Amino acid sequence: MATSQPFRNKETAAAFCDANKAFMLSLLKELPQASNVFYSPFSISTALAMVHLGARTDTLKEMDQVLHFDKMGKETHSAFGGYLEYLSKETGDITLKTANKIYQSMRFKTEETFIKECKKHFKTTAESMDFSQSAEASSKINSWVSQQTKNKIQNLVPADALDALTFMVLINAIYFKGNWKSQFQSENTQKMEFRNEKDKYMTDMMYQKASFRFCYLPDMQMNALDIPYQGDKLSMLVLLPMAVDGLNDLEKKLSERLLNDVIGSLMEKKVEVYLPKFKMESTFKLRPYLSAMGMSSAFDENKADFSGMDKGKDVYISEVFHKAFVEVNEEGSEAAAATAVKMAAKRSIQITPEFRANHPFLFFIRDSVNDVILFSGRFYQPIDTPGKDEL
Repeated sequence: MATSQPFRNKETAAAFCDANKAFMLSLLKELPQASNVFYSPFSISTALAMVHLGARTDTLKEMDQVLHFDKMGKETHSAFGGYLEYLSKETGDITLKTANKIYQSMRFKTEETFIKECKKHFKTTAESMDFSQSAEASSKINSWVSQQTKNKIQNLVPADALDALTFMVLINAIYFKGNWKSQFQSENTQKMEFRNEKDKYMTDMMYQKASFRFCYLPDMQMNALDIPYQGDKLSMLVLLPMAVDGLNDLEKKLSERLLNDVIGSLMEKKVEVYLPKFKMESTFKLRPYLSAMGMSSAFDENKADFSGMDKGKDVYISEVFHKAFVEVNEEGSEAAAATAVKMAAKRSIQITPEFRANHPFLFFIRDSVNDVILFSGRFYQPIDTPGKDEL
């Protein structure tokens, strides 16, 4: 990650961050409740931002509203370009890589301007493919995704999702690995109880007493803790409701403004932290969620207008595949995500506080320098089996 400014000005930076948080929260409220969830709002919005380059008329307006690109206006694609450039710079402290790819059909003609704009803003590489050879095509796409995510994301695009009428597949992949600035000592990890409103579990609970940015928000009935990774550029923000069954209420109340207030209220403080070790993988087909959020035209073959990529207006989004993985342990975190868009024809308490995450909580892996959320999750129960949604 670079140290230079990724955005042209403060207004663009604020708009990009606001759009990022607003989309993340809107999607969280659509995803299945009372279950483990992990996803990358940044990966999803980056993949759809490439599609957005080709959207026109009502399709464009709906995408602007759902993805909150209307906050950035004409700066949308250059803002993504600047931030992707920022992320591409190497740093010795953490590994954070993102990559974009377009697979276009050999059978259909794509507007050259669209491909050029994708390359310009998203550093996209483009490749022609025969989608009628579906098994071979999906294998090649999935191999690229696996390579970009250090083998953490496998089989993103199923073979039966591709056919001779597939116009294009656009993909964003993101991978992160970082060690905590203050690591948990493995000898302090013990089996402890974790409970939600339904069940109790015994799980590996990590512990340390150290200085972290922390706040208690009585109005929201929650604690917040920001755990930095080495280099102080990324952190994991954890929102923990006071009540065992308080997460659903917290999610309903949580807004872009409230999240900003939480981040603004964090203060350095010595805290006793109990945090579960966990692995989580989520797989989503996002079409129903994005449609419910108001982006229905893009998925409707009779209404979609992507004439910026196909002058004949003969293409639409048939599905958005998203898969994400996270592991949190004593050393730090590893996270990866990939999104494929298939186009088809302030108040703190005075005593040493305790942050005991022994009931459901939200967590966000964020660029704490630029205030951009890269990954978002809900930890509902300590079970290693993947939380899957196949709607």
